[in-house]
Amino acid sequence: MITSKRLNLLSVAFAVCTAIAAQAVNGTTMMDRAIATFIQSGQLLTKDTHWSHAHEQWHFKLTVEGDTLVEPHALTLLKAAFATSAEHSPFAYLCDKGKGPSQPCELHFQRQDNFYGGIYGRCHIGNDQNIRIVSVEDNGKTVFYGLKWDVVPVIDRNGKQWRTLEGVVFAFKEGIWKVELHQQDMQGQFSMHPLADDNQLKYGTLMAQLHRLNELTGSNRNMQADLYIYTMSKLFADFSGQLTEQQYNDVVRQIYPFSERELTAEQRRLFDRAVANLHQHTRSMPTGSIRQSGLTTGGPFISPEQERLMELHYDLEQLAPSSVNVTISVKASGEVTVVPYFPYSQPLVFMINSGPILLGEAFLRDQLLVISDRQGNRLVIIADSIPTEVNLNDMTVRGSTQNERFAEAQRRLKALEPELRKYACRDADGDYTVIDTAGYRQLSGDVHQLQMQLMDENTDNMIPAWFLASGFTTMSYDDLARHLRHDRPYANHVALQPVWQYYEGLAQRLPGRMFTDAECVDTAGVAHRLNEYIGRGDYVVLQFWEERNWTAHSGCKYMKRIAKAHRGQNLRVVGISLDADKNQWKRYVKKRDLCYEHLAVPDISDDNRWESEPVKAYGIMTLPETIIFAPDGHIINTGLAGESLEEYVNTLPLN
Repeated sequence: MITSKRLNLLSVAFAVCTAIAAQAVNGTTMMDRAIATFIQSGQLLTKDTHWSHAHEQWHFKLTVEGDTLVEPHALTLLKAAFATSAEHSPFAYLCDKGKGPSQPCELHFQRQDNFYGGIYGRCHIGNDQNIRIVSVEDNGKTVFYGLKWDVVPVIDRNGKQWRTLEGVVFAFKEGIWKVELHQQDMQGQFSMHPLADDNQLKYGTLMAQLHRLNELTGSNRNMQADLYIYTMSKLFADFSGQLTEQQYNDVVRQIYPFSERELTAEQRRLFDRAVANLHQHTRSMPTGSIRQSGLTTGGPFISPEQERLMELHYDLEQLAPSSVNVTISVKASGEVTVVPYFPYSQPLVFMINSGPILLGEAFLRDQLLVISDRQGNRLVIIADSIPTEVNLNDMTVRGSTQNERFAEAQRRLKALEPELRKYACRDADGDYTVIDTAGYRQLSGDVHQLQMQLMDENTDNMIPAWFLASGFTTMSYDDLARHLRHDRPYANHVALQPVWQYYEGLAQRLPGRMFTDAECVDTAGVAHRLNEYIGRGDYVVLQFWEERNWTAHSGCKYMKRIAKAHRGQNLRVVGISLDADKNQWKRYVKKRDLCYEHLAVPDISDDNRWESEPVKAYGIMTLPETIIFAPDGHIINTGLAGESLEEYVNTLPLN
């Protein structure tokens, strides 16, 4: 007897086999049907994770309890389609896990485009996943299809074992695509930062050379000042390392006796110029006003719909933070990076061959320092004067009570991280793509609750500054009000300056407040007031964004879907662009067929777009940012994005 389940599998197999037989007629049709059948089989959770006219991509996932996972029949059939296509493909790469290249590399896909000039994509090729890539020639076009997957064991916080099958299937279409193989440069992203041990050697060499120069001066009192200055200038000009402030001061003290000589005006000018040139090699403490833009940095527990581009402003003169000499001993293997955060400054990179390394550097007092290695181990410490031992191999810290407590807090959070693999796929860059939304939301709720608890347990130290500075865009107004208190020791931490600004801006768009009017312009350059759209009997979804901000592109995708789904109902979908380049903004709206209403902040430049009237009216400092208004014009929700925004709009009593 053939069961209904068996009958369903047979029908799936028949559909795929029929598609495979059509390869000779149309290869793209065969592959498109095979992928569609895989997605529609219902045997795995799938999610469309790229919105483009040329790049299609779906992540997929299957999680089962226990230590055994049987490959879904739908995946077996899709693999067969790739194998069949490879027989006729001008380009094919079929490789199972463990049989890939010894060194990671990337395939770069590119083609010309009349809007962007060029469209690019990539596929990471390593030894840790099963990979299938084929190209299909169709009507003069070259289309690439790819499939990557792996089975990953997971042990949750309760010690229960799971197996999760995760992967991605993608296609590059609509043009003549070219592909190039790029070998990964493992040091490339750090090439601008000299190795610290190399710096130490160069500093030592420079000091020895200056010492010898001073000896010659002492033994030959008739040595001409011009010769001394020439030699010193040559040493400084040839110096290619990087100095700490302390090392620079040591160098200046080394040449101080000569500077006390009677020099001519020209000699003094050359001497001062040489010293100034050397100071260009000095890693100075940040001072003054610092404005930085960056993505949210809350770690793996931040979902794509929570990602924001933030405008961060630090006024160091206002707080006048002091510096502290930090001594850190790090145990790890390979490359270790130390990155000062909030405000972010240049990373320090170390190569560890054996044994610990010592870092003696001046940082802002209480600066948050992220220490990580290439194996994905990471610990954050707080800059203080107590020597700190960091062991990235077992994630432990020995130092001040504050830093030891901080390490324990991070270990408690990290214990929840493996469970992400039950609900999300991890890509080659280490980022997570959520597939099981319900499971992820439950886990992220547990993570959020633990973060709040950890902050409650550390109200007497600086530890909450990290959790607030790294995750404030994911916290509610009530969460921020609970922990942003002026009587706490971390209240004036420099990292919290943007958090206070965000908190005050969030108060301007809380549910219950009436809308604030402001002037904008439409795509024709005609001026409008927001009161023409809000408070006129319709629900309004208003989203601040900008075209050049790729995190906002996903927001446009959902705004477009919302507009289409509720066309003809009492709902207005409005985007407000912060783009200074109005032509680029208008081209993007047309190219993407963003079928909803579009406005922009008027008469701005890149430097002052955050000071425009609409942005100031609603306290905006992150993009994309969405506000939802009731028909009478009062705010009913804010801060939603992606699927959460779409789900909320679907609950509104529209007519």
